[in-house]
Amino acid sequence: MTRKEAEAFLEAIVKMRESATDAQASVAVNIYPTLKSKGALVKSGTRINHNGTIKRAAVDLYDTAENSPDNSPTLWEDIEYKEGYRIIPDDITTGTAFAKDECGWWDGQLYKSLIEANVWTPSIYPSGWELVE
Repeated sequence: MTRKEAEAFLEAIVKMRESATDAQASVAVNIYPTLKSKGALVKSGTRINHNGTIKRAAVDLYDTAENSPDNSPTLWEDIEYKEGYRIIPDDITTGTAFAKDECGWWDGQLYKSLIEANVWTPSIYPSGWELVE
C-alpha cells in the first residue's frame, strides 16, 4: 500500500467512525482514539476507546489526566450493548436517555421505552417501560 492509499484508507475510517451509530461503535472499539493527556479540547459527544470500551464525552472537556473516565466518571457516558440493544444503565443521563420505542436490556430482560427521553430504569418507573417477550 502506498502512503497516499494509506492516508485515503485512514480518512475513510475516520469518516466511518464519525457516522457510526453507538451500536456500530460498540463492536469497532479499536477504530476510536484514546486520550493522550495533552490538554486538547474534547468536544461533547466525542467517542473514545477507553480500556477497550466506548465512552462518550458528556460535556466539552480538556484531555487531561484529571478529566479521564477513571478520574472523572461523571464527565463520560458509557456506550454498552448486548445483542444489538443498549444495556440500560443504573444512572441514565439526558445524553443517554432512551427514545420512545427504543429497546434496552435490564436485569436480563428486554424492555421497550414507552415514553420519549426516558431517563428512568424499569425498576424506578415501570410505567415508562414494557417487557418485550
